[in-house]
Amino acid sequence: MGESTLQNQITKSLLIDLGEINETSRNDLEHLVNSNVVITGASGFIGTWLTLSWASARQKYKGKGKLLLTSRSPDAVWEKALKIDSKCPVQRIAADIKNFTIPDEFYYGYIIHAATPASASLNSDDPYKMFNVIIEGQERILAEALKASSRLLFLSSGAVYGKQPLDLEKLSEEFSFDKNDGGKISAYHDGKRAAEMQSDIAVLRWDTDVVTARLFAFIAPFLPFGTHFAAGNFMQDALQSSQVIIKSGGGSVRSYQYATDMCSNLWALAVRGSTSEKYNVGSDVAVSIKDLAQAVVRNVNPVAKVVITGKDTIENTSRYLPSIEKISSQLKIKNYVGLDDALKRTALWWRQSEEETRYE
Repeated sequence: MGESTLQNQITKSLLIDLGEINETSRNDLEHLVNSNVVITGASGFIGTWLTLSWASARQKYKGKGKLLLTSRSPDAVWEKALKIDSKCPVQRIAADIKNFTIPDEFYYGYIIHAATPASASLNSDDPYKMFNVIIEGQERILAEALKASSRLLFLSSGAVYGKQPLDLEKLSEEFSFDKNDGGKISAYHDGKRAAEMQSDIAVLRWDTDVVTARLFAFIAPFLPFGTHFAAGNFMQDALQSSQVIIKSGGGSVRSYQYATDMCSNLWALAVRGSTSEKYNVGSDVAVSIKDLAQAVVRNVNPVAKVVITGKDTIENTSRYLPSIEKISSQLKIKNYVGLDDALKRTALWWRQSEEETRYE
């Protein structure tokens, strides 16, 4: 069974998750579902969750707003939204972000810019293209936000901080940017930094209304398997085999936010975040890669075994953990879903998707 088939499933567990977002973000969503909302990069992991969350909330709160989805291939996520609410006024435009134009009917609303691919292969194989995708896309969406008199939530990345010192517990928004690790080129890191600068200039020069979210790591339904995301790869191992493979020594430290909390964070920033401010979005609960693998086994497939094939060295051991004090204190929101629960929910969605696909 192909992963793409599973990725289309709207399961019972997913509907429960969407209902949870409705409750934790009620005030923000009641405002947004009565507004015009544009989501770029709508077919990606984050775009999918935001699309389904908005569609679910509009149905629940009887909103009067409209939703526009854009990506190179928006049909699949558009179809998912209609599975949530067949009467949802959701439109889609297939377009490269560098050429995207917002229709007049979506002026005076909100734009969520999630169109940059977090692709490790593109970053290493064609850094020039990766950098240009970020910069040219940001230039375009800033121009469109100004023309449309819309508020823009730009989804940046915790990657802008560079390599986190191993003795620094958490990265705060005030942490000074570091040079790329060992002088290596990282078009993704520097592209996001430059895009944030573009936003800062737009705020100062044209009074564009921009809020920036610096995203960290997530675990949830729709997370791609078989890519550079450790959590997704471990989930795939546990669901489809009897071994969870760690290719390092497992000592690097990460944190993982579940998508219901991610959506609540992003909706709050869209509505209530301060213009020109940057906010970390993620979990501040540290977990080593080894402990993550063991948690996957414990919650997804207890008969599987963790297999460590590498060793930790100074070069391959890293720490990537945000401080979320700013967003928590300013917007009065918190994370509700812990790692064990996040893994259980993701596995349940996968199994329900597999079951539903089998009987289609």
